[in-house]
Amino acid sequence: MKIRIEPYKTWSGGAKALGEHAGILRATKRQVRKHGDFDIIINWGRSEERFNGDYINIPSAVANASDKLRSAKIFGNHGVPQPDYTTDRGIAEQWLEKGDTVVARKLLRASSGRGLVLVSPGELLPQAPLYTKYVKKIDEYRVHVAFGKVIDVQQKKRRLEVDDDAVNWQVRNHHNGWVFARDGLTVPSCVTDAGISAVGALDLDFGAVDIGYNKHKDACVVYEVNTAPGLEGKSLQIYYQAFLENIPTLAGGAFRRRREGVQ
Repeated sequence: MKIRIEPYKTWSGGAKALGEHAGILRATKRQVRKHGDFDIIINWGRSEERFNGDYINIPSAVANASDKLRSAKIFGNHGVPQPDYTTDRGIAEQWLEKGDTVVARKLLRASSGRGLVLVSPGELLPQAPLYTKYVKKIDEYRVHVAFGKVIDVQQKKRRLEVDDDAVNWQVRNHHNGWVFARDGLTVPSCVTDAGISAVGALDLDFGAVDIGYNKHKDACVVYEVNTAPGLEGKSLQIYYQAFLENIPTLAGGAFRRRREGVQ
């Protein structure tokens, strides 16, 4: 049984961590020439299909998840909660005139806030392929879903060592003063439900869903689904266990044999 990981770029952090922990190799064309096609390919964020085999996260689904406009349309068709969106600059300008803050997404395929511009009423709206209404949130979560179940939830928490004026409360990423935490969380059901719905709508086997939550309205919105999440510590073990439990050929010992050096 030939099982490989195919990362979106040469050994992305999450793929490298899982591969080293599980003792499985990266998919390469050289291996195909030497050993033939693979049986199972764990796809870590790659949107094009290069090899023959059963994909965990098919590339076409990853392509939809990676494109903010495609995923917004799919979420709309499946009732996944998300911010209002438009590709029409005129409509976005009307939102501004009514007092809404608008998020201009200048890049459709980006993460960690790249290409994202927040525009307040009275400010000039830049040209962009996608605009969304900014939705006020109290908390932001990352919900990890695999094979139809929530396997882990993290909440974005402010880094206390970061000065007040350096913290961005609207775009919450590491650069803006935020880290992931999981201990002692009480997670609203709408957050976990939205995570499962988002991954299912995109036809993914696994994904890490970023979700904003407003406790005053008990409402949440999905921002994006990450198909190549970073893994370390507890999250690495959680993903490894999810693959073991849900892929019979892995549970049968393929991972274990490779970790022990048995081919």
